[in-house]
Amino acid sequence: MINYKNIMIVTLDKKSVLYSTEAMDLGIDVNSYFKKRNFFIKCLNHIDKSLNTTYSSVAYGDWKKRLGDVELLILNSHFFSKSVIKYVNKHYPHVRIIIWYSNPVSVDTPIDFFDGLNCEIWSFDKKDVEEFSLNYNNQFIDTSKLKITSHEKKYVKDICFIGVDKGRLSYLQELKVFFEKLELNSMIYVVDSNRNSSTTYNYETPLSYEKLINYEGNSKAILDIVQENQTGLSLRPIESIFLGVKLITNNNMVKYQDFYNEQNCFLLTERPLSELKQFLNTPYIPVPDKILEKYTLKNWINNFIRFDSDK
Repeated sequence: MINYKNIMIVTLDKKSVLYSTEAMDLGIDVNSYFKKRNFFIKCLNHIDKSLNTTYSSVAYGDWKKRLGDVELLILNSHFFSKSVIKYVNKHYPHVRIIIWYSNPVSVDTPIDFFDGLNCEIWSFDKKDVEEFSLNYNNQFIDTSKLKITSHEKKYVKDICFIGVDKGRLSYLQELKVFFEKLELNSMIYVVDSNRNSSTTYNYETPLSYEKLINYEGNSKAILDIVQENQTGLSLRPIESIFLGVKLITNNNMVKYQDFYNEQNCFLLTERPLSELKQFLNTPYIPVPDKILEKYTLKNWINNFIRFDSDK
């Protein structure tokens, strides 16, 4: 029997995927690093990063006081995590620490940033797992956030992409032109961020996750364009199977997943775009509950526990 009350998650903020309502419902202690990250805290963060110190620990939230009861601590791969690991290694050496990479290592914190620390590094990307000798866990989603709250006409699209640039803008623009030729109603919503590849493109303001789900859930298909060198699943394929919406993707690894069905998933790497309209007009085939369960937060957490038990 897993005691979820002995597990803690510390992440960036409430917008983070790891800041999960489902985790809280299980009894997991979910927190942000800092109560409020003001200018002073930002300075301490960068001092810690440069000098390998833990000065920012003075500003940690109340979760710091509860570490004595924690057996498993899950952190994301942000550079903030290093000072947390050092602090916990020193004061609570019994705590098992996991660093979770939900982006390819090539665009995230370098693996060697965590060298010399007592922690495990896990990734969603099997290519990175093999290259850097990491541990693998599948991508997950907080299903409590997958609620379509409106069916207004503005949300109804044939194809929907909402995300930041990450070097994908040019390809997304090419696809949009082709969608228009097919007379498909597409939404290509590229959000302004520090990952922009263009100085002239008119980037969009961020949407709430609730609105994102309304757009995706009312669309015929979600467009999933992965970053260069990424083989792991982004959240979009997972969102698609829970929302019961088709997927259009350039991630060829999708065809090796347990939920893959060519009637639901259109692989841009293998099928001509001329077949897209026909693909969108065929019925969606629901994914069995047993497969959906694999991608829940509870199963994601349980994978960490099973790994430790199997040692």
